[in-house]
Amino acid sequence: MSTNSIKLFATISVREVLRYSPSGIPILKFSVEHSSEQTEEKSQRRVMLNLDCVAFGEKAVELDRFIVGQQLSLFGFLMNKGARSKWPIFNVQGFDKN
Repeated sequence: MSTNSIKLFATISVREVLRYSPSGIPILKFSVEHSSEQTEEKSQRRVMLNLDCVAFGEKAVELDRFIVGQQLSLFGFLMNKGARSKWPIFNVQGFDKN
């Protein structure tokens, strides 16, 4: 079994303009920031993360109404940014507004 599932509470830090693929699918690219305290080996650790994200279809259209500074719980999976890239991008499949 293989699992690639991410749930992240984050703040939108950068947001591009909603665009459409040649076949008409809405695409929204944005970045988020996350900050939290995590337990590692029985001690607290401060965690900070910046992550590029992408959403497609109806989720892209729904996310397009949110502004920089908006906090959301996002869920989806990680994938490479492109065929030749080794950098991850968070493919957002859903969200909850907080």
